[in-house]
Amino acid sequence: MALVVPDTGENLALEMVVNKTAAQNLVLKLFQSNTTPAEGDTAGTYTEATFSGYSSITLTGASWGAASGGSIAYAQQTFTHNGGATSNSIYGYYMIQTTSGTLFLAERDGAAPFTLANNGDNVKITPTITAS
Repeated sequence: MALVVPDTGENLALEMVVNKTAAQNLVLKLFQSNTTPAEGDTAGTYTEATFSGYSSITLTGASWGAASGGSIAYAQQTFTHNGGATSNSIYGYYMIQTTSGTLFLAERDGAAPFTLANNGDNVKITPTITAS
């Protein structure tokens, strides 16, 4: 599935380019809802993961790699189940702004769902944004 930058994310990007809205760190989250990302989505469209050991990950601005060829990437991030009782089926990931909570982008994995139920089960995401 392709990465979707919904209307809310497109508007944020435009406002940041002209310095109308200050840039914020992004927070990487997994979603457990059987959702296909769409243009009209908001952060509330997605049901965040709750499996044992889950925690969203803040992606700090200074840690993104240098943009090149219309693309920018962050180091691979791993979400790991800690062996507790709560399991989830994971369909993809989304990113919101740290302070505003506004949805910036979302992507459903084409091979989803992935079940995280046992100690050590994990999902690895390499956050990458490509302008087209």
